[in-house]
Parts: sequence; structure tokens; C-alpha cells
Amino acid sequence: MDVAGRLARIQQEIVQVENEKLRREQTLGLFWEHLPAVDPILIRDRMLFIKSQIQSLENRKKVLLHQQEELLVTVAIIREPPTVTGEETGRN
Repeated sequence: MDVAGRLARIQQEIVQVENEKLRREQTLGLFWEHLPAVDPILIRDRMLFIKSQIQSLENRKKVLLHQQEELLVTVAIIREPPTVTGEETGRN
């Protein structure tokens, strides 16, 4: 398992998700600021779709952060040397 590579990819994906979410939020903000005089149902549906995309991006980020956390814990466990007590070595 290439933990370092996966951690780097996760970080890149998190940045991409954050950027995409920001773009969607800006688009949604434009709808609120400049509601065109067209079909309100069409506008509502588009805004709901964008909100759904934002929620999906937030969920994706949560998954990525969880994966990142799991990998970091795995690395910490692998790198932590076992603790040796006096009883285990036969010394007191």
C-alpha cells in the first residue's frame, strides 16, 4: 500500500472538492442576487439541483477526510515501535 501517495491524492481531491463547492456556492449566490424574470419553477429547480450538488461535495469531502484520518492512524501504528516492559524482557 502506497500510503504517502494515497494521502497526497486525498489532499488533491479535497482541494478539488472545496474549489468545486465554492464555484457551486457562488453560482447559487448569483441566483439569489439576480433572479431573472423567467419561470420561477425553473429557477427553483436549478437552485435545488445546485444545493444537491453542494451537499454531495460536502459528503465527498467528509469521506475523503475520514480516509485521510484512517491512513494517518495506520501510519502512526506502523511507525510506533512496540513498547517493551521489564516483564516482557525478563528483566525487573
